Amino acid sequence: MDSHSSKRSSDDAAVPVSIRVVEAVAARDGVDPLELSPPLHDAVDPTALDALFEPTGSGNRTAGTVSFTYRGHRVHVESDGRITLGTSSEGASETTKNSAVQSETNSR
Repeated sequence: MDSHSSKRSSDDAAVPVSIRVVEAVAARDGVDPLELSPPLHDAVDPTALDALFEPTGSGNRTAGTVSFTYRGHRVHVESDGRITLGTSSEGASETTKNSAVQSETNSR
């Protein structure tokens, strides 16, 4: 079993959720984020997604989730910044916390 992890610095915690979703899906699919097709806005409104998870005047959001399908992945975003990717027919198989992107590849 091989695994590959890519973590970004904590300074990137302010990266909008829509960008982190694109990066997570691109990492999972092994493509450049700029080459993803269809674009994220075909699945969900990126501006609305970012607005849902922006910090409030009193701090970060304390509750809430959003789920949608993008490029065959079931994307689940939680209020604490976790992004979980799964397939439409499988359960969750990848989780990212805040701006960290983790990708695991199984091979024989």
